[in-house]
Amino acid sequence: MEDIKVKDVMIPVKEYSRVSKDTTVHQAMLKLVKEGEDKKLSHPHRDILVEDENRNIVGKLTILDIFMHMEPSYFKLLSKNQNNFLDKNFVQRVFKDFNLWDEPMHTLCKRISDVKIEKIMYTAALSEILEEDDSLDKALHSYIVGIHQPILVKKDKTITGVLRLGDVFEKVRESILSCAIETTDTIKE
Repeated sequence: MEDIKVKDVMIPVKEYSRVSKDTTVHQAMLKLVKEGEDKKLSHPHRDILVEDENRNIVGKLTILDIFMHMEPSYFKLLSKNQNNFLDKNFVQRVFKDFNLWDEPMHTLCKRISDVKIEKIMYTAALSEILEEDDSLDKALHSYIVGIHQPILVKKDKTITGVLRLGDVFEKVRESILSCAIETTDTIKE
């Protein structure tokens, strides 16, 4: 797969959902719904790019960012668990100790609806942004080692696209299916 480049799989910025950093979460969610309906996307965007006043991409708002800000106790939890080691007992204890998701969903949603995107967006470090000419192998490595999804892609110093894990998986699946199978194993229907 080293011959497949990130630019061959990414979604160009101009085709991706974008909002200004002073947009509220509620407005951003409305935009995602409208764009999904207007464009009749089979896989609508669930993340949104954030632009500054010059229309440069300065961050992204992901599903995880929204969930974490709906229940801000996660920030306390993650600051105490620097290694992100989450075994089953730790997770259960933390859920109880921090009263996570203790409030009704309506209350949590109301709390975040009018928050400005710039307050909760994720700003990727340079080391988390891939180059258009990077191999898909490098992208896979980035996902596995925990780069915040989706991955932003740049050419020179400008963000030019978004690489989603699902789109990368489609390429991996195509690659697996194109490999010759040396056994007689088949899928039984």
